[in-house]
Amino acid sequence: MPGAGTSPSRTALAAVRAVAPRILQFVFVVWATYTVTFLLIRILPGDPVLAALAVQSGDATTVDPEQLAALREEAGLAGSVLSQYLAQLGGLLTGDLGTSLATGRPVTQMISDVVPGSLAVAGLALVVGVTMSLLVGFLAYVSPWRWLRDLLVQLPPLGVAVPAFVTGLVLISVFSFTLGWFPASGARSPLSVVLPAVTLAFPVGAIFFQVFSAAIREAEGSAYVFTADVKGLSRLAIFGRHILRNAMLPSVTSIGLLVGFLAGGTAVVETVFSRDGIGRIVVAAVQARDVNVIQGVIIVVAVVYALAALLVDLSYPLLDPRLRTRGRVRPAPVVAGGLGAVAAPGEAPSGSAPSAGEEAPR
Repeated sequence: MPGAGTSPSRTALAAVRAVAPRILQFVFVVWATYTVTFLLIRILPGDPVLAALAVQSGDATTVDPEQLAALREEAGLAGSVLSQYLAQLGGLLTGDLGTSLATGRPVTQMISDVVPGSLAVAGLALVVGVTMSLLVGFLAYVSPWRWLRDLLVQLPPLGVAVPAFVTGLVLISVFSFTLGWFPASGARSPLSVVLPAVTLAFPVGAIFFQVFSAAIREAEGSAYVFTADVKGLSRLAIFGRHILRNAMLPSVTSIGLLVGFLAGGTAVVETVFSRDGIGRIVVAAVQARDVNVIQGVIIVVAVVYALAALLVDLSYPLLDPRLRTRGRVRPAPVVAGGLGAVAAPGEAPSGSAPSAGEEAPR
């Protein structure tokens, strides 16, 4: 029920004011990615169409000028740079990403054919990685032995230190060739997504754990955790009531960064496990110098990344009630960069932290 001095229209207006800047930021990220990618491809030396034909048929290939002009027209690479930019920007707004120079197929169709498989691997990897990080962080906090706590904290960085292709080969040897639980390659079986996702989950979980463990340490040294400890609350209760929610705010911010990491990581995993996906399309497009496919994949990845960042941004008020009452969304201060990401010191705890006038934990 709206409080005194508030109305549904004013609440809706406040929501629009909070969401509109984030949507504009989403649009700007996609537009800027398209513009930068378009310019970088155009400043590359040589003709993209001739380069693609040379890769496919050899440097000694001769092409009729009229046929070459027709290929440029078909690929959307004819005319001035400005006309190409505007034409491809208009196509982007309608979902048309051009035609592949190597296969002649629409880029949108090529990407849409493999996106479900890549999203399944990346999504499961994100869930498994975050779950492992939360479990290790919880066990490290409630452990009564310091040596075990130090050991658990040191385990996740191994996920980044060990290359993904090594992890993938070990998993194939154990769970496919030895135990026979999961297929070693392909995407015909629903179980084929497990090993690629677990392979990708190790570095994802390691990066997420660095942010989460730093947030736990910061919350652990706060006054409200000290008060709860003095009042006799168990470490399990302190973690569940006061530490987890406060530590999740900066940790959730890192999920947006992990989406970009997953987009690049799928290329290695899909190659090791012989799966069709976004990563393998990029590798094949780079080898064939297929600029339209490269540009299309980059734009799709940018859309996914910007959408993930938008959803993370909008989730802050759900994690920190103070942001709801202020009527604005303030992003959690996290330094990007995976292993170097830490929660900003001095930031006031949020969520379940007892404050002045609030009942202290019993």
